[in-house]
Amino acid sequence: MKDDYKEYYESDEENLDSKSDAKVILFLIIVAVIAMTYWVAVQ
Repeated sequence: MKDDYKEYYESDEENLDSKSDAKVILFLIIVAVIAMTYWVAVQ
């Protein structure tokens, strides 16, 4: 899978940036889902 990024980005540094951005977004989505689930549960 690491080679998949090469067709989209010019440098390895950009590859790492995109991977870390994806991890941060995934983390934020998970936190949002947990927060919404808790909010609905306490209503």
